[in-house]
Parts: sequence; C-alpha cells; structure tokens
Amino acid sequence: MGTPIAVVGMAVRAPGGIADLDAYWSAILHARDLTGDLPADRRDAFGAAWDGMVTRGGYLDAAFDFDPKFFGIAPKEARALDPQHRLLLEVAWEAFEHAAIPVSAVAASTGVFVGITGRDYWQWLSGDPNSYWTIGNGHAFAAGRVAYTLGLGGPVFALDTACSSSLVSVHTACRALVAGDCDVALAGGVNLVLAPGTTRAVAQTGALSPQGRSRPFDADANGFVRGEGCGLLLLKRLADARRDRDRVLAVIGGTGINHDGRTATFTTPNVSAQAGLIDTVLAAAGVSARDVGYHEAHGTGTPLGDPAELEAVVAALGRRDGRPLYVGSVKGNLGHTESAAGVLGLVKAVLCLHHRTIAPQANYRALNPRVDLSGTGIEIPGSPVPWDDRLGPCASTSSYGMSGTNAFAVLSPAPPPEPAAAVPAPRGFPVSAATPGALAELAGRYAAHLAALPGADYPAFASTATGGRTRLKHAVWVEAADPGGAATALAALAAGETHPAVRALGADEPVPVPPGRAVVSLPGYPWQRGTYLSAPV
Repeated sequence: MGTPIAVVGMAVRAPGGIADLDAYWSAILHARDLTGDLPADRRDAFGAAWDGMVTRGGYLDAAFDFDPKFFGIAPKEARALDPQHRLLLEVAWEAFEHAAIPVSAVAASTGVFVGITGRDYWQWLSGDPNSYWTIGNGHAFAAGRVAYTLGLGGPVFALDTACSSSLVSVHTACRALVAGDCDVALAGGVNLVLAPGTTRAVAQTGALSPQGRSRPFDADANGFVRGEGCGLLLLKRLADARRDRDRVLAVIGGTGINHDGRTATFTTPNVSAQAGLIDTVLAAAGVSARDVGYHEAHGTGTPLGDPAELEAVVAALGRRDGRPLYVGSVKGNLGHTESAAGVLGLVKAVLCLHHRTIAPQANYRALNPRVDLSGTGIEIPGSPVPWDDRLGPCASTSSYGMSGTNAFAVLSPAPPPEPAAAVPAPRGFPVSAATPGALAELAGRYAAHLAALPGADYPAFASTATGGRTRLKHAVWVEAADPGGAATALAALAAGETHPAVRALGADEPVPVPPGRAVVSLPGYPWQRGTYLSAPV
C-alpha cells in the first residue's frame, strides 16, 4: 500500500448489550461467550418457520429500536428502514465522536465504505409498498443514507463479498485514501438476523453447530453460530492524522484481497491463496512474518475450515526461532457476524495493540486434532498474554468469504504522539443534544464521568467537549474551572434544576475554543430510541 493509514476512531455494537469499546474489550479480555437464545421479537414474528433449526446465536439487544428524530427521519419512513441501515447511522455518529472530529469539519472529503449482505427485513414489510421500501432496504442505500444524512461528499460504496465484506470495505477505504479520492473514510460493516430464511439456507450447508456453540480451533468445534453486530472505523492518512493532532489508535500498514480461484467446490477454502495473500501484503507493507505477534483469524469453528486456515497461517506466519505467534478469533465470543465479522475482528486486534495485551480465546479447551502446530511458534492463548518484547510488534487479521473473496490487513502500534501543545486551564465547555431529554441524559453521563476524573485530565476533557463534538440544537455552556465544579453543575442540569454555572447558548452564539487539541474518550450520545417495525408478511 505504501501509505500508512491511521485508525482515529472506532465504534461497535455487539451481542450481550455491548454498545461501546470499553464493554467490547472487557468481554473479549474475559473470554465471555455472548451468544444466547433467539430474541422473542424474531421468534414470535415468524413462529413455526424457525422450528427444526438451531437458533442459538449472537444477537443484539433491541435490534428494532432507533432514534429517527435525531437523523431527521419520519416515523413512517423509520418503520420501512432496514434496522441494519439504522444501526449504521448511529454507529457512524459514534465513530466521529470517538475520534473527536465534528462531522461538518470533514464532511466534504469523507467517504463511506460498508459491508452488508443480509436482506431479511424485506420479510417484515407488509401492506402496500411505498416509496420508502426500496430506498430503505437496498444495499446501495445502506452506505448512501449515511453519506446523505451526514452530508458526506466522498466516494460511497456498499460491498458484498459474503463473510469478508467488512474487511474488504476497509481495504477499499484504504485504497481510496491512498489514491486521494477522500481524506477521511468511514469503513466497516453490519449484520442482523431478522428472519428465518437465511438461517435455514445456511443450516442446509452443514456449517452451523448442532449444539449452538462457536469453538474456533477447538477439538469440539463442529460449526459456527450466526451472530449480529456492527463496526465502523474512522480512517485518515497517518501524515494527516499527525498534522491534525488526532488520537491514533493503530496504523494500518497494508491490506489486500484475492480470490480462492478454482477449488474442489465453490465454498472450499484455498490454503495457497490464503497464504499467498498474507505474503503479498506483508511484503508490500515491509513487515516480516516474525514482526507479527498476534493474528486475528477468520476462525469460524468449522472442523475442516479451521485446519485449512491454520495451515495457511503456518505457511505464511509460522516461525522456528522461539518467538511465539498467538492466534485467536472473536467468533468464539460473538458467533459469526458474517458481513460485520472482519471489522469486528480488526477492532479486536486494534484493542489488543492499544492495551498491549493479547486476549484469551473464548470457548477453547484443546486444539483441533486435525491441526499440528508443533515447532511453528503458533499458540492459541488460554489466558491474557502481556504484549512484551518477546512478541513481534504488529498484529494482523484475516477474513474469508464464502464467495471465495479473501481479505487481510496488517497493523502496527500507534506512533508516539507529536509533542502536545499546551492546553490552557479551561473556563468551561459546551454540552449539546438534539432534544431536551437527551441533553439532560448526556449531562448526567458527563457528570458521572467527571466525578471520577483527576484534575490534571480536566483540560483535555474540556478541549474534547468543546472542539470534538458537533453542536446540536439544544446547547448549554458550563462555566467550571475544575471537574468537581463541572460535575455538580451537570448533575443539576440532569435533574432539571437551575445552576448558576449553567446557561443556555443561543443558536449562533460562539463558544471559546481553547488553543491546542487534546482527544480523550467521553461518554457517547444518549440515543432517544423507540421501537420501529412493520408486521412481517
């Protein structure tokens, strides 16, 4: 690729009620199995059509809930809008917030690259078709709606290569950044399981676990379970991110894609194609196999797919110099999230790099007997592993589609930040939201965050809150010189009480933006969701 790409923001949704990166990392670090029973709203809607199938999987909570008013969408349109599209809108906003980049600051030069395969919501649409059906459910509109709603002017793609869709989207976004087609890219994927038809079709391939458990690399592995999720990365060229003093979470040194070509059957993996792709990307990125300390594998937990993949990993990344390579798969936690799988694995790899810890493999007891890793340096981690100097400094991730399209990416740690410009002691900061209720809820979140914030970190908090958030309709200024005073004022606002340190801001009233730029994580926007669905046909 030649041009390093910075990951400056991330946002996720995952099973088990996970709606932020801290919860995602905690679940992975503790090897939690986040799969469970099919939600009642899905089962009740289609009744006996689910009978005879293993429906245990990794499901999101409240998949039909949405905050349409925030995005200017009428309730009638919201009901016709595929919940996958709704999810992308919310997670896109959260990725910009995590990067502390107001959307309007980069909108004209931002591209959108979305992996998406499912079309289940068509089966929920009943009655007379209306103008919202097609634009609410076609794949092209999943990416296009994000760009339209946020006013983004770069290239916009929806990509479907089956299970590798989201990592192919990241690859495509990186290529667009390198080519100068955009200066910022939003890339990732989404997957929801909303109707029984696709699950039945997948079950007929024999790929699903009869016991409803995903056990990557394990001796008891007998298939995967379907999973839901969404992940989006906000990407910039590294040089631009450093110029703009963005927080860099990790650096994508190279990506690549290829195809299995002609194999025994259409869905049979090709070991040489997988290994060749890894070799090609590493060479282009200037990374040697021994530089990779952790590899996030596709790792579906199928008894034949895992051995083929590990054979390719051994061929491309194995080593005999005593330096270990740890291999894992987040599908042990989430199930197989299909068109979101690659990006959710990539997010895991970024978090492992960021926390300098390799997470243990969920649902792993003993190695698949069809696999021999002796003398290769490759290990499946059974407990957290500190990422110390005995490991290579880089991480990599693979994603393979049932379509035959393979994707691979290699990551390096974030470089040391540029010397920070002094952030002066703050006078205060703004807080804004789309509705009064959301403003009160966000004030409460900020108050709880500030109550535990050391005084030395307050300037960075105020800098991020002032320069790193989009100004919304209902806004206040909180006058406070320290986190304790700010927390007290915000608690009053959250309770609906007046406070002398809090005053409403006029629609066009400017706020003082401190010099310098600091980026820290703040509580996310409190979506004011309701349930929006149609009765299934």
